[in-house]
Amino acid sequence: MNNQTLAGAIGAAGLVIQIVLGFALSGSGSPTGSMLIFPHMLIGVAGIALLAFLVSSIFLTPSSMIARLVYAVAFLLTFAQVALGFRILAVPDNSLVMAHQGLAFVILVALGVGGMLSARSRRKSMMTAAAAPV
Repeated sequence: MNNQTLAGAIGAAGLVIQIVLGFALSGSGSPTGSMLIFPHMLIGVAGIALLAFLVSSIFLTPSSMIARLVYAVAFLLTFAQVALGFRILAVPDNSLVMAHQGLAFVILVALGVGGMLSARSRRKSMMTAAAAPV
């Protein structure tokens, strides 16, 4: 398992934990008063660094342009997600909370599609390298 695959798996697991923490926060009645807000914020900000690593590694390895675009979009959506989370802390609003929750699932799908596309591209490049005469 290479670093990119490991980072993608950690990112996906972290995002699932984020979604679970987010739903626990939204069900608590007062999300800003809950102690779950600190790990939720920490994991969210760490997700930016992890996605920055994924985006940089996907641009340095041979992969399809679509996979690169999907990871870049996921990176931008993660920035928007963190900004929206801080906005919710400043001005709690149900429509912002629903947008925050929906965006989490969009990022999860984007990471899944990006991982699938990069794995397919990596597999294809390994197959062509194995088929080439030495």
